[in-house]
Amino acid sequence: MTTTEDRRLAPDLVVPERWRLRPGYVPKGRYTDPEFLQLEIDRMFSRTWLNACRFDEVERVGDYVDFEIGDQSIVVVRTEQGLRAYFNACRHRGTRLVQGQGRIGEFRCPFHAWRWNLDGSLKYIADEENFDPRPAGELCLPEVRVDTWGGWVFVNMDPEAEPLLDYLDPMPSRLEGYKLEDMRIAWYKSVIVNANWKTGLDAFVESWHVPGTHPQLLRPDKHTTPPTIAECDKYGKTFNELFRYHSRHADVFRYGSEGNSTRLRPEYGVNPDAVYDNVVYNLRELRSLYLPTDLGAAAELRTIAEARGPQGNAIYQELRKKHARAAGVDYPDLTEAQLKQGMYDWHVFPNTVFLVDFGTALAYRTRPYGDDPDKCIFDVQGLWLPPAEGIKTAEPEHYDDWRVASLGAILEQDFSNMSEVTVGLHSRGFDGYHLNRAQEMTIWNYHRAIDEFLFDT
Repeated sequence: MTTTEDRRLAPDLVVPERWRLRPGYVPKGRYTDPEFLQLEIDRMFSRTWLNACRFDEVERVGDYVDFEIGDQSIVVVRTEQGLRAYFNACRHRGTRLVQGQGRIGEFRCPFHAWRWNLDGSLKYIADEENFDPRPAGELCLPEVRVDTWGGWVFVNMDPEAEPLLDYLDPMPSRLEGYKLEDMRIAWYKSVIVNANWKTGLDAFVESWHVPGTHPQLLRPDKHTTPPTIAECDKYGKTFNELFRYHSRHADVFRYGSEGNSTRLRPEYGVNPDAVYDNVVYNLRELRSLYLPTDLGAAAELRTIAEARGPQGNAIYQELRKKHARAAGVDYPDLTEAQLKQGMYDWHVFPNTVFLVDFGTALAYRTRPYGDDPDKCIFDVQGLWLPPAEGIKTAEPEHYDDWRVASLGAILEQDFSNMSEVTVGLHSRGFDGYHLNRAQEMTIWNYHRAIDEFLFDT
């Protein structure tokens, strides 16, 4: 029988045997081999659209963010003419011009004080008369392509790459109306993890792991004892949508096998107390996927007798909207078709995941840590639609060890798994991922896409 992944394997790609995908199988060397990581840096990250920052980090003229990927540093800056992105290196001796993020009026090299305007044009050369003459245009800061969607700023180092909206297809149409572009960063943490960047990604491109890793999310009492077999069978099924580069997944129990996003867990419809406890827990441990106003909605739900019947979920969703709008939140109105097509979990190839809900989202981004295949930089942003008083955009908090970052119980469970996967990947008794064909093909799909960039010569 010919499977979907059989058809999607490109027979004209010359992939070394130790890295070659097979249907439902991913060799471990794609995670552990330094040579494979170098190919990803040289051939894939250099040619794909990368999530560099959010619009609210570069909202004012002069605001900049230094985005680092592999051995490349790219600065995104707001100019009078709009957003620009440049390779972050002085044209004289290569010194990095800026670090982190902040606000500037010009680019000034900290070594010999050369200067550039925000539009990248050369402004000043120290001791210019003693250099060989060169046209000023040859010394401008080299530009990197930059574009935006959904409030995120993307960069691409390949001048021949396809337009961003084409690259992102079908996300722009599927998520229209969710008002992602109006959300702001409520919190932002960046941590170092002992895991390959793809191991970090794998933790969030499938939710089949929820019963095993996060059993408390399925229980009103939030106990973290190991899941029962019945819980795994009831809550462990997911559905996947695989696209050219990207993918989407959601759990069958909550959304239905065809993505019916109104089919929530029974507790949501018949047990308002469980709804309330879940909102309290998630706001405490994750600070996302619920708005602060959802707490008031959940509290009011407990006072409505009809909420314990089959209309409980519909009542709750209306309460969420009422409480959010009372606080000045521009809460989205989404049709049934938009819900079915848009929620819940999107992988944006190569290295970003968006978890999208009503008025809120989580954004995960993984990046290689230097040339070490066993380490990555993992960035987490909690996004909210702002209330009337607004939200001050959070600056990133950086931690060399995720264990001291106070990420909350849910994410700490995920990050603990990543380190254990890294140990197992190096076991002589482990050859690679043997994937569940129904639950984990999001992982296989992005590996197939990686090969198109690495081995399509």
